[in-house]
Amino acid sequence: MLIIAYKAIKGTLWLVLATLIAALVRMHLADRVVSLAEVLRVHARPWSIELAKLLLRASSRHALWTIVTALYADGTLTLIEGWALYHGRWWGPWLVVVATGTLLPFEVLALVRHPHAVRAMLLLVNAAIVLYLSRVASRHARTDVTRPLPPEAGSAASPPGTSTPE
Repeated sequence: MLIIAYKAIKGTLWLVLATLIAALVRMHLADRVVSLAEVLRVHARPWSIELAKLLLRASSRHALWTIVTALYADGTLTLIEGWALYHGRWWGPWLVVVATGTLLPFEVLALVRHPHAVRAMLLLVNAAIVLYLSRVASRHARTDVTRPLPPEAGSAASPPGTSTPE
């Protein structure tokens, strides 16, 4: 449930942020976005500092639209992950594994370009998370296959006109 709550909050936050940036750019207030980035950089926590740096580097309209698109895509994917987990879809855990694992090559590339102990630790932690999530998803898939059908499922699967023992 904690992961589902995290996915719901993060996905919603990203969609709201993307909408805010898009609205500011459409209203020709891109300079305000850069000012907001400067405020975030000075007065915020680590995740928003990274966001602020990204916004400052993306001071062109095209770069801001790229950020908006990325936020909408990530926010939507995150909400789909949360929805699939909440509703117990068999593919939900695997979607989380794939979505999390696809970022590992980018982390490797960042580590190769700019070697740093913190980046290496981040890569190791994220790789361990992907491994853990894949084991959980695999275990979940095995229990779904071996789980017996509930009694209602047997009667629903009977052909019309036949009776099932009660």
